[in-house]
Amino acid sequence: MITRLTCAFALALVLALAFAACVLAADDDDAAPDLTVIAFITGQQAQSQEAKEEDKPAEETAPAEEAQPADEEDTQAADAQADEAAGEPAEEVQPPATPEQDVAAGLELLKTVEAQAQAEQPVKPEKKVGEFFGPLQTRTMHPLHQYLFNFPADRARTLKKGHSEFAVHLQGASNIVKETSGGAIVDLDLESWTYQFELRKSAWGGEITAIVPLRDNTHGFMDNLIDGWHTFFGLFSGDRPNYPANDYHYFVRDPLGNTLNVPSDQFGFGDISLVWKHEIGDSAADHALSYRVGVKLPTGDFDKGLGSGGVDAGVGLAYETLGERWAGYANLNYIFTSQGDFGGFQVNDIITGSLAAEYRLRHTWWLTGQVDYAQYPLTTGSNLDKDSLELLFGFHKLLEKELLFSGGFTEDISLESSPDFGIIAELRWRF
Repeated sequence: MITRLTCAFALALVLALAFAACVLAADDDDAAPDLTVIAFITGQQAQSQEAKEEDKPAEETAPAEEAQPADEEDTQAADAQADEAAGEPAEEVQPPATPEQDVAAGLELLKTVEAQAQAEQPVKPEKKVGEFFGPLQTRTMHPLHQYLFNFPADRARTLKKGHSEFAVHLQGASNIVKETSGGAIVDLDLESWTYQFELRKSAWGGEITAIVPLRDNTHGFMDNLIDGWHTFFGLFSGDRPNYPANDYHYFVRDPLGNTLNVPSDQFGFGDISLVWKHEIGDSAADHALSYRVGVKLPTGDFDKGLGSGGVDAGVGLAYETLGERWAGYANLNYIFTSQGDFGGFQVNDIITGSLAAEYRLRHTWWLTGQVDYAQYPLTTGSNLDKDSLELLFGFHKLLEKELLFSGGFTEDISLESSPDFGIIAELRWRF
C-alpha cells in the first residue's frame, strides 16, 4: 500500500515539474525587465528620492502633484537603461544648472530687457534754433566816455573758420549838461558822432576785430527833433528848452581847477582798437560763452577831444542763448584805463556791460531791445560822476543773404551821465 502511494506521489511531482518547465519556457520569450527595479538597482531612484527629501521642508508632506517630476525622471532613466540593454545609444542627460549659471542667465536676460526698453523710448527731438544777429553793437556816446576804451555790445558766437565781416557803423548822440556846484563847472552842449569802420576775421580758433573810428564833435541838428520827441511822449527835457538849439559848448572843470576844453567843432581819427574773442568750451547750437581781450591805441588827438593820449585795455565775457524765435545776450567787461593826457583828473578803471533780447519777427526782420551800462571814467566833482545807463531799441534787416542793415535809437535812463538821445545805423557784409 505504501509503495503504491509513493509511486503515485512521485508521478504527480514529475508531472507538476514538467508543467512548470513548459510554462517558464513559454514566459521567457515575452519577458521584459521591470524598469522600476532596474532604476532602483542603479541607484537613480534613490538619488531622485534624496533630492526630493532635501528640497522638502522638515515636517511637511509633499503633495501628490509634486511627486510627478521625480516619476518622470525615473521613467526617463529607466528608458535610457532599456535603450542600452536593447543596444541603442541613450540620449545624453544634461546636468541641472548651477545657481551661478542661473544668475548669469538672469543678468543677460535683464540686459536684453533694458536694451529693448531703451530702444522703445521715444527719441527727444532736437531743440530748434533760429538765425540771429546779436545785440546792437553800440557803446555809450557820452563825451567823457568817448575818450576811453570800451567793448561794443556783441554776441558770444565767433565767426566760422575762413569767414570774415566788414561793417560801416554810424552812431550819434546829443548831450546837454549845465551845472555849477562846489567849484566844478560843466558846460556841455554838443552832438558827438562816430563813423566807424570794422574788419572782423576768423583766426587762430577765434576771431580778431580791428576798429578804426572817425569822430566828430559838432553843433549838430537834433535839438529841435529831441524837444518834439520829449514833448510828444511826456519825457523830461532837462535844460534843453532853456538854451539855443544846435549850440556848441565843450568845457569841464573839476574843483581842483583841472579842465577839459574843446573850443570848436573838431573832426578826425579817434583811437584805434583791437579786440580778440574766443569761445570757451564746446558751444552748442543754442548757447555759447566767450571771452574778449581788447586794447586801445592812442591815435586820436587829445586836444581836439578825439582820444585820451594813452593806452587802455580790457577783458570781458559774452554769453548768448538762442531759441526758435527768441535770443538773449549778456556782456560784462572790466576796463583798465591809463592816465593819458588828463593831467590832474582822476581817471578810473570801469566796469561796463549790456543785456539784450532779440526777436525774429519775420523771415528777414529781427527786433532788439537792449540796456547798456558803464561806470563813470573821470572824477569831476559834478553830476557827471554817475554811472551811465541807456535804453536802446532797434532792428536787423537782412537785405541779401550776406548783407545786413541794422538801426535803432537810444534814450537815457540816468540823466546827466548818459546822452539825451542817440541814433544808430550799420551796414555789414559777411564773406
